[in-house]
Amino acid sequence: MTTKSFPARFFIGLAVFIASAAFLALGVPLIKSWFYALAWGSFLIVLDGLNERRLGRSVLFEKPADFLTAALVSVPAWLVFELYNLRLKNWSYHDLPPSLFIRAVGHFIAFATVLPALMELAAFFKPGFERRLRPARPFPVTRTGLSASLGIGLGLLVLPLLWPRLFFPFVWVGFIFLLEPLNYRSGRASFLGDLAKGSLVRLLSWMAAGLSAGILWESFNFWAGAHWEYHLPYLDLGRIFQMPVFGFLGFIPFALEMFALEAVLTGVYARTRPKMIFKILFWTAYLAFDAAAFVLIETFTVVR
Repeated sequence: MTTKSFPARFFIGLAVFIASAAFLALGVPLIKSWFYALAWGSFLIVLDGLNERRLGRSVLFEKPADFLTAALVSVPAWLVFELYNLRLKNWSYHDLPPSLFIRAVGHFIAFATVLPALMELAAFFKPGFERRLRPARPFPVTRTGLSASLGIGLGLLVLPLLWPRLFFPFVWVGFIFLLEPLNYRSGRASFLGDLAKGSLVRLLSWMAAGLSAGILWESFNFWAGAHWEYHLPYLDLGRIFQMPVFGFLGFIPFALEMFALEAVLTGVYARTRPKMIFKILFWTAYLAFDAAAFVLIETFTVVR
């Protein structure tokens, strides 16, 4: 492997990351406040360059429209969990910039990188699983099983709203049970569809992506001035960075939920393409949902 084979952005991202860490160590206030955004953004650029080197293609630049769609979908997909947090009160944001406009832009950019990051990491892990895994026995998917999964998913998502202190972890698995059957029945990409064919590659790639993304998110957040903090009623048994140890397990199913949410939202948008009025309604609802969620985050989740 030679350095010439890496794209230029790999070195640019690496330089920005190293410079950000160096200025953070020197105590530069502006860098400390924006360290998470600088570190995470530069890391994604490095990872995309590494993926191009390993895979011969860029997740970001091969199909920029698809990557942009993932970024736009990522915002409302993550905001679903932010709305749950209004009831759960499991995390809060601290030491954000004083400007409301800058905070809103920061929220949007941070949330827009969640799904693209998982896509990059899943692409990074996928070749290893493809080389090592043999085809598994096809998983039997039945109507009864799909209906049961829908019911379980609905229950898992309702219980945290009723008794948040007891059932808050269910939010991080509920959407898998609820949305996977819908995506499977609609013919959209789904882990159930893969399992029915005996393939575990995508499932394990996204699980690995979720855990690794979680570790990176928490490590960058720990050193940043503008950061989030956790408040869990139980399972708060020791911490790595800001995250309780058991909390890292939640990143694994969270990645699967984001995949399922993305499939649903892009599927809904695909149905608007034939008529302009449906597109207008979709983007109006998109902006209204995002704006309302941002207002609620600012009101109840941001600590001043």
